[in-house]
Amino acid sequence: MIEVEIKLPLKDQEGARNKVKKLGANLVGAEKQIDIYYNAPHRNLAETDEALRIRFGKDASLTYKGPKLDKISKTREEIVAPIADADKTSAILKVIGFDEVAKVTKHRETYQLDDFIITIDCLFDLGTFMEIETAVPEGEDYRSAQERVFDLLDRLGLRKEDTVRESYLELILDR
Repeated sequence: MIEVEIKLPLKDQEGARNKVKKLGANLVGAEKQIDIYYNAPHRNLAETDEALRIRFGKDASLTYKGPKLDKISKTREEIVAPIADADKTSAILKVIGFDEVAKVTKHRETYQLDDFIITIDCLFDLGTFMEIETAVPEGEDYRSAQERVFDLLDRLGLRKEDTVRESYLELILDR
């Protein structure tokens, strides 16, 4: 699957939340999420613009993210595998040589609007961000989906120029 995603810092969290609801988005849930990122023993994932993480929370998962596909968004291949025991999965990765790189803790509100997922994330050290994403099957052209994501951003009264391409991991490591 190709995840078509943009992110931007929010100055007015409540105003953004109200705009999302006004467009008809439904609140799917809110939860604390902890993401642990790893580096591979056979290559440096930061150098190849890849990411491997375990997400702890209501729906624990192991996620691989490939290199970003363009210069204007965070669009990339994403493979997500639900896992039953995040702690044991983490222990396995460590035993076979994967190093823990960073921990990202956030409170996430998730909204659904048609085929879009809109999240409002409060990161304890970084501030508040909005992400807008949708998915396209592997092998399909993602550019029309990307246009729709930027169109939704515009409908929310937010600016393309304010988006950031860095992941939360990159933002934390760059501090």
